[in-house]
Amino acid sequence: MKIRALILSIIALAAVSCTQPGGGGIDRPSGGSSTDEAIIGYIDQRLMEEYYWLDEVQQKSTLFNRRVEWEDYLHSSLLMLTTNEDDGYYNNRGQRAFYSFIRESPAETRAEAMGYGLVLHYTILAMDDTRLGIVVEYTYSDSPAERCGVRRGDIIVKYNNADITRDNYISVFNTLVQGEGAQARLTLLRQAVEEGESDTFNVVVERAAYEESPVVYSNVFTEGDTRLGYLVYTAFDKDYDDALLDVFREFEAEGVNKLILDLRCNSGGDVVSAVNLVSAILGAEYVGELLCEVRRNPLNKKFNHSTTFCLEDVGVGLNLREVVVICSENSASASEMVVVGLRGLDIPVKLIGNQTEGKNCGMDVMYRTINSVRVEYAPITFMCYNAKGFGDYGEGIVPDIDITVQNTLGITDERYPLPRAGWASREDAAYVAALVAATDAQPTRVVEFSMQDVGEDEITLPRPLVGTRIVVEE
Repeated sequence: MKIRALILSIIALAAVSCTQPGGGGIDRPSGGSSTDEAIIGYIDQRLMEEYYWLDEVQQKSTLFNRRVEWEDYLHSSLLMLTTNEDDGYYNNRGQRAFYSFIRESPAETRAEAMGYGLVLHYTILAMDDTRLGIVVEYTYSDSPAERCGVRRGDIIVKYNNADITRDNYISVFNTLVQGEGAQARLTLLRQAVEEGESDTFNVVVERAAYEESPVVYSNVFTEGDTRLGYLVYTAFDKDYDDALLDVFREFEAEGVNKLILDLRCNSGGDVVSAVNLVSAILGAEYVGELLCEVRRNPLNKKFNHSTTFCLEDVGVGLNLREVVVICSENSASASEMVVVGLRGLDIPVKLIGNQTEGKNCGMDVMYRTINSVRVEYAPITFMCYNAKGFGDYGEGIVPDIDITVQNTLGITDERYPLPRAGWASREDAAYVAALVAATDAQPTRVVEFSMQDVGEDEITLPRPLVGTRIVVEE
């Protein structure tokens, strides 16, 4: 069983279906509210009929404690099983975390996000004995934070003119991520200072609407004879597939012949988006080729068959035959499926970063309204395999170049994936290593990135992981 840092596991290789409220499960719980009883019944029903390890569920279901609140029931029940090791991991406190989840879900319609447009890194830095710093993972395009000049790698050292300390860092972190308040006064420390910049600056970020597009950065660079496309893609979200394919149309128009695909912040999303992405990379010659097959328990009463996902004609294709991918410990699910799927088609993938999360299983996600509570329920229901039948990456995928240790490129950053600079910056070890790998250039010197002047890692916060979704209509 893999061991991970303290990460909140809301991660799914998943299928989405809308269902109507229905009958109970295998036993009616004797206690709790009527809503607890109804939702627990629904949890039981899907565990008994669809959970990948449903054999053991059927054996032990009478031992499950149905007197708890519904929010606690799934976790407590899964803890009683022993065959479901691939459903999650142990965090650094030795506690079991599961990929399977059930949670209250907002309305189905997507609306513009309201807030600051900040995504924050999960590692909190100790600036000195009393002050902490919160690192910006990235900002959404055209968000309030981006318009104020905040960028990836900046360290927030003051919020509303007050230091960030061990007493307030959790509330500050949550306030900024959730976009609470009309505005946020921030003092930031910039790690990678460009000519004419100050390393410390102040901004006032006004709360406003913005789009949470996972296409957070793209550009085309000329490196010798290479036209290099660089795409930072942070989630496989089919609602933004048009924006994703627009990037590839730009790449095609610009004559891109090499690609760096940056998935270091991408923990999954919709499998349809993964198919579209790979289809745009490989082009017409690979239409109809198998990217991924998902296999369920043969006793699954709802989907007792495997499902295949093949590449399609998406109207654009770079016709590339190799790809450089930047990954990290946060790359999971659909991101891993893209790497494994490409390799299953004999497309060389140069993987740069550190070992990925390791999620080779997935869920059929369903939404149901029960007693006025709309829940999103995603038990693990299948395992994933590429065209060669390979699916054994539950411990993560080992990169070709691990930049956290000494490597053949001589480019290292022992604190990776902690952000230090903006996208496509020569201060970013992963990007520099990927650039070398993509252009077959040789580094002129050994480069070791360090942050000794910033502070040591102090606190690791839970980090939500998104997961991959397969849309299934009932």
